[in-house]
Amino acid sequence: MRIAVCALVACALAAVPAEADDSSAALSAGGIVFTRNTPVRMAAEDLYVSPKQVRIRFEFTNDTDKDVDTVVAFPLPDVDMATFWASPLGTVIDDPVNFVGFKAVVDGKPVALSVEQRAFLKGKDVTALVAAAGLPVKLFAGDGYRKLDAMSADRHKRLTAAGLVQGDGKTEFIPQWVVRTRFYWTQRFPAHKTVVIEHSYQPVTGQSYFSAADAGKPSYGGVGYCIDASTRAAIRAKAAERKQADPEGGGYLTAYQTDYILKTANNWNGPIGRFHLTLDKLKPGNVLSLCWDGALQKTGPTTFEATRTNFAPARDIRLLVLQ
Repeated sequence: MRIAVCALVACALAAVPAEADDSSAALSAGGIVFTRNTPVRMAAEDLYVSPKQVRIRFEFTNDTDKDVDTVVAFPLPDVDMATFWASPLGTVIDDPVNFVGFKAVVDGKPVALSVEQRAFLKGKDVTALVAAAGLPVKLFAGDGYRKLDAMSADRHKRLTAAGLVQGDGKTEFIPQWVVRTRFYWTQRFPAHKTVVIEHSYQPVTGQSYFSAADAGKPSYGGVGYCIDASTRAAIRAKAAERKQADPEGGGYLTAYQTDYILKTANNWNGPIGRFHLTLDKLKPGNVLSLCWDGALQKTGPTTFEATRTNFAPARDIRLLVLQ
């Protein structure tokens, strides 16, 4: 699975054209998944998505005559260490394992989570090699990159020979592995009962600059956000306000890109009985856009909502918020 970041409200950016280090990348995540097909139906899902938080409440019902035990997992997005050595990642928590602050509650009680984090190089598990070098599997949280740079020349050579590191061998040591992390626990679904599972995390929201001209393009950053005529007009008005306030700044807005994987493995029984979506643009003056099948109703100064029944998602949520 794929999942988005500087605390976005606290990060005031100067409105100037984006350079390489003015932007950060989004990662996509989603909800929990079962590790095997399970005769349990999702009676309801209540999903809240904003650039700062994702909250989900599931109601799973076991209509059978037998209790069902299964492993429930939350896969974090894969992270390519080489990509993010040079390109900053969106907002993450300074935790080398739980970098999105994932929490889970079942029927009102916190879940004791197990975690599995592995390093892969060209599909091969190299976790043991990374650990033997004294490195954390995930380098972007904590002081992982500093530890890699500070290693002895001999260790650098051994890591390079194993293909785990590339670079000039003097000042550049670029890790090459991909990190895969998942949280999991064993869950019992009693016969003819409903179990409520809630979880939350901080999405890895990407950040970049957005111009009035970008509003007229079919996609932004390679992603289509279905910007309609009224949204395009709102964006251009905001950009004009920004340019008037700072004539030399170019009228750039800050774009926050948050991805949520709605098309899960669907390894429960049937579609989602009742699906309720809440999108939050965080500030009344912000502009929100995404591709969504159906109507979205404005329900507050910053929120938009939609409800569907017998819902089988056909697309993921890719949310664009302009500030």
